[in-house]
Amino acid sequence: MKKKFLRWSAFALTLAFVSSLSAEEAAVISLAPKTDRLKNLKASESRVIENDVPGPKGEKSISKKLESELVILSFHRTFVGDAEGALEAFNRTLENNGPANANDLEKINSAAVEDAVAAILHEAKSRQIVILNESHHVPLHRAFAMVLARELRKIGFTYLACEAFSQFEPPPATKTYIADNAGMLTKETTFANFLRESIQQNWKLINYEPISGPREFGMAKNIVDRVFKDDPKARVFIYVGYSHVNEFPKALEDNDNSRMAAQLKRLTGIDPLTIDQTYLYQHKDTTQQIALYDAALKKQTTNKPYVLKASGNSYLKVGLDPQKVDMQVVHPKSGIDPQTGRASWLRSMVGLTPKAIPLELLPKKGRRLIYAYHLNDPLDAAPADVVMVEEGKPIPKFMLPKGEFRFAFEE
Repeated sequence: MKKKFLRWSAFALTLAFVSSLSAEEAAVISLAPKTDRLKNLKASESRVIENDVPGPKGEKSISKKLESELVILSFHRTFVGDAEGALEAFNRTLENNGPANANDLEKINSAAVEDAVAAILHEAKSRQIVILNESHHVPLHRAFAMVLARELRKIGFTYLACEAFSQFEPPPATKTYIADNAGMLTKETTFANFLRESIQQNWKLINYEPISGPREFGMAKNIVDRVFKDDPKARVFIYVGYSHVNEFPKALEDNDNSRMAAQLKRLTGIDPLTIDQTYLYQHKDTTQQIALYDAALKKQTTNKPYVLKASGNSYLKVGLDPQKVDMQVVHPKSGIDPQTGRASWLRSMVGLTPKAIPLELLPKKGRRLIYAYHLNDPLDAAPADVVMVEEGKPIPKFMLPKGEFRFAFEE
């Protein structure tokens, strides 16, 4: 594995290379922090191949070891900007859970549609706590969290608590940028950009992952100690993975089978607004989930995320126990933007701007991972974007927020 970090004034660069750059390019190609994302991806790919062998009788079912390696591979693919590949790897771990419930399908068919952000804001106006979940291998979910956070901040929410932050690193609020070691999940650039924007909006960032003890209770207790103990009227946006959003079953004691949201409700007496976005989105999954998602798409009126409302003005939840959450988001299909070679929601939802990769950074052979960093960020900062480029394949574009950038590559 060869890795290069470029700086126009570095001795390692030849004069010919420097002179080939425009003044603009020379100004932004500079020293970047060390990173091994491509190396780690290749190692993960090798472990999947090693464990991807037929069962003793040629069964298609996968071993627990392969399942674990596929989940890890899905994470590594998000870290290099491969959202589609992450879905493909993770979906191999899923088992088919049968056909969709006919009653759920009928409820969807008779439901009304409302913009998801508008509906959540309407409900959040009278709440202190909003909890939204994500699938850890789906960057689209972070894009929606970013959009929602922008609006929650406008109505008085001030604390942003994220499961993704490492419990072993200093609290993220002590820095004015997102470090590359802030947490494992924050290595995905949509998440890093979400948090970078949150710092700019003066959110107070809270890490709450416990080091020991019952995890669900520990999460809730840390939020109580780090937010509500000193600020009992605080308004908090909590971003979690999967079932940590569940309010049901109710929490009765520290170490029962309840989830973080239920534990937080028990400890504070505050009823949170809980929102699922991990079920109705574009992906290859089980027969049941595909059928429910296809039915929900028939109700789509815009290209923005939406919620379904049943008769009586209640929010419809399908594919899960409706007692678990208050609302459920439907994500429209997005696909790849042919102009950028990237997921279309990076521009349509997040508002990022395409930028061509400098020609000098393109590989002459093989794969190369190209990084874009904010020009003035410290050397331990997370990148603003990463793009995989491969010889002989179409060249994607960076998708970047406002600002100036420096670049690096790894191969």
